[in-house]
Order: sequence, then structure tokens, then C-alpha cells
Amino acid sequence: MAEESDADRIWKDREARRAAERARIAHERSDRQRELVRLGLFGSDDAGERGDRPDGSVPKVVIDRKGPDPPAEAGSGGSPDPKPIAYGNDATREIGGSVTSPVVAQFLKTDPTERFDLELLNTLRLTGLVEAAEPDATTLTAIVRRTAALMVRIKNEVDDPLSAGAILREQVLRWFRDSPNDPAWSSKMAERWAGLFADSRVGGGRLQPWINFRLWAVREEAARAGPLRQKLKRGLTRDRAAEASLGRTAHQQILAEVAQALLDDLAARPRPAEPSVPLVRLSELAVRRQVPTINDSLALLFSAPETGPFVLLHPNRYPDCDEVVLRPPAAGATGAALAYSLVIGRAARTASGRTRRSGDDRTSEGGTPSEPPPEEVDASSIWGAEEVEPETWRGLLEEHRRERRRLDSPPKDARSRPAYAALRTLLLLDGSVRKSFLSVKWRGRPTGLPLLVSLLQKGALVPEVSTDHEYLEAELGELAQGDPQWHPEDGRWELPGWIVVREGDHRQGFSFRAEPPR
Repeated sequence: MAEESDADRIWKDREARRAAERARIAHERSDRQRELVRLGLFGSDDAGERGDRPDGSVPKVVIDRKGPDPPAEAGSGGSPDPKPIAYGNDATREIGGSVTSPVVAQFLKTDPTERFDLELLNTLRLTGLVEAAEPDATTLTAIVRRTAALMVRIKNEVDDPLSAGAILREQVLRWFRDSPNDPAWSSKMAERWAGLFADSRVGGGRLQPWINFRLWAVREEAARAGPLRQKLKRGLTRDRAAEASLGRTAHQQILAEVAQALLDDLAARPRPAEPSVPLVRLSELAVRRQVPTINDSLALLFSAPETGPFVLLHPNRYPDCDEVVLRPPAAGATGAALAYSLVIGRAARTASGRTRRSGDDRTSEGGTPSEPPPEEVDASSIWGAEEVEPETWRGLLEEHRRERRRLDSPPKDARSRPAYAALRTLLLLDGSVRKSFLSVKWRGRPTGLPLLVSLLQKGALVPEVSTDHEYLEAELGELAQGDPQWHPEDGRWELPGWIVVREGDHRQGFSFRAEPPR
């Protein structure tokens, strides 16, 4: 017998590998067919016909959910297509085609990216989702995966303070614009917003769970009803990302409860004609959680100081809206007296210091304007006004003190503006205004004027920061000589109605004393 050549041996090895690969493909095809039979998508006779296709492709399976089977037609491969299988009273569709149930179709249209709609998702009736999808194993698997992905996206949206605050502002804007003209506002929006951020108490004491809890229940139900039920029993379908989207820290939980309470209050009633709206649910939450805790969450949501009030809408951003401010309860309020409220709009302060409300037009007896209306000035526009009287600042400071909010920091060139001179003049002359200013003064720079007011109000000042004496002396120099760089040799500044004396040195530190002239 002739010895086998290397070429023959290579050819036989190649043929053996090809035969093993064909056997493996046939085995996998057989496994897929048995799985289809087990799920009820093919009959046992139809499963064998799949191998008759020369290209090994899957024949179309038409599921007729209405009536008797139509006659079989020859497929592209020469063998008849499988007979349709009756699945109840639903519409006819192809495997891999669109889902016939409107609820399931609407749910699967949403995704965590470009088709994500949080409010629409919150209104879907998720309780009947799995029943509408049965017994379609492919759809049930898609529901399991889609719920897990949506839960992660929802978690990122509602637990991030900046994102949650933006969502709340959008809903407050919607409440301001649309609710007065919508007679069904309360019944419609209570359902759309319930459970969006956290569990929500609805009429009759019922509880609407948070949307992620509802999605998790749908995911578990779909996994039990679909092809993943065996893996679920063995604990192999665990999705750590979806499970993490259910967990919250104590801080995140309180933030979500505050946001949901505000939404529930807005959904409970449309915007009234009165300028003040009580926030009942937010107030009840403050009784349980304490006012400072609620204020901290509101400050994070709306980027405001912890003491409030919290500006939700402002005409600078929304010119067609009045200012909407969330006002915290008064200090020391407890029980039924503890109340949060929304304040809508505010009187604009004119440049002459008088208050002008909408409709307050100055007209003569003949009905013609007797004088042009004065320029309106408020906290956002006062620094740009060409003329500002000291009395204008008196009204603004009192308003800020009453609403317990701080002044915004002035622009860098504030010293050269009329508003700064008017404010400084008023603070030099009136002790009650100085007291109001210290309670609402801006944070950060410039620090010279707040230091001067503190010195005049208390009579003495020891700067806490070593460089603060420079800012104070610049303020004193401008008042005394019109030059911030001027420093008296004897450390004595003569101001309108005051004399300020500097004591100490650089090594020991400086202190300042203020007293009226003798």
C-alpha cells in the first residue's frame, strides 16, 4: 500500500473539519426548531419543513388570531409555508412584525434615548402590559429588556438635582400657562404626575407607587410569563443595573419626596386669581421631615439659598409669565401654622420709589395721560437704571427682607452706577435700612459696602479676614475724597454724618470705630 502523501492528509483533515462544522450547524438548527415548537410558534410537522429551504432561512409564519387557516401557498424555496396558528382574538401579524396590542406597541416605542418621554411613560397602564403581550415570547423578552433600560434612565433623570429641578420648572411653567383655561386640570394632571418622582398619595388615601417600582413589577411578571421563567427560577436573570435603579440614599429619597409633593400640589388645583397658593402636601411633608430638611432639598432643586424664598419662574427667562416664588414658612411655625406657599407676581418698584401695579395708569380728568409713566425698576433691573432714588432701595430691601431672600451681587462696575450711590446714601442716613440690608446683603464680592454698613450699625468692626480692611478703606476713601486709593495719615475718615477711626497695625491687626461727629 502506497504511503499517504502530505497533500492527501491535509485534504482529509480539511474534509473532517467541514463535516464537523456541518454537524454543528445542523445540531444548532435542530435545537432552535425544538425551542420554537416548545414555545408554540411552530407545529411539529412545520418544524421539519424548515430544513427544506436550500438557504436555511426561516419561513414566514402568519399568526391568524381571527378565523380559520387560509390555504398554504408555496414559498420561495419550493415548499409550502407553514400553516397559520390561531392565538385567540387578536389581529393578524407576522413574527417580528409590529405588536398588535396598542398598549404594548406604545410601550415598546419608548426607549431610553431619543424617544424617552417620562410623563407619557408614567401614564401608560402598565398593569395589563404582560397580559396584552402573551403568549408572544419575543415580545415578553423585549418588555423585560426595555423595562430594565427605562428604569436606569428614569433613575438618572429624577435623582439628579439639576435635572429634577429643570423638570419641575417645566411643569410649573405649564401649570402657570395652561391650568387657568383647563376645566379638567385637576382630574387629568393628578393622574399624569402621580408617582413621577416618588410614591404619591392620591384620593381616598390610595398610594400610587413610584414609576420605577411599577416598571420592576412589569419586568418580573414578563420574565415569569416568557421564555426567561426557567432562568428566573435559577436566579440567572438578575439585572444589577435595574436593581440599582430601585435603591436610593436617604438624601435622594427626601429630594424625590419634595419634588413629588410640589407636583401633587400643582396638580390638585389650577392657578387661581389670588396671588398666593397654599402648598398643602409640601407643608405636610415638612411636618414629618422638618423645615430645614425640606429647604435644603428646595435649594438644590432650584439653585437658591437654603433660607429661601425659592424662585421657580422669573420674567427674565419667561417674559410672558409673572414671577412665581415658593415661600417657606415663618420662623418658629409649627403644626397647622407651618405652611409653604406659592406667591405669584409682585408689585414693581418705580424709579421714584412708589409702587405701580398693573392697571395703575395716571390719567387726567379728560382721560388723557397727564404725565408719562415712571420707569419701572425691580431687583433685576435697578443696576441698569439711569436714575434711582434712595427710596427705591428702601422698598426693595424691605421686600427682600419680608420674603427672606438675598440681593443678587451687583455688577463689577457697580461703583460707577447711580444705583450704588443711591444705596450707599440711604445706608449712611437710616439705621432701619442698614438693619434690613445686613439681613439681605449679597454673598461674595464686593465686600466693601457690607463691611461699612456693619461698622456703622454696630459702631465697631474687627475684620475677620486680614484683607477685608483694604476693601473697607477703599469704601471709606471714596466717600471721604472720591478716591478709593486715598488713605488719611492719621487713620481718620470724615464721612457724611460719621467719623471713622482706624486703630492697630499690620502686625496686630486693624480694628475700626465709627461715631457721629461731635
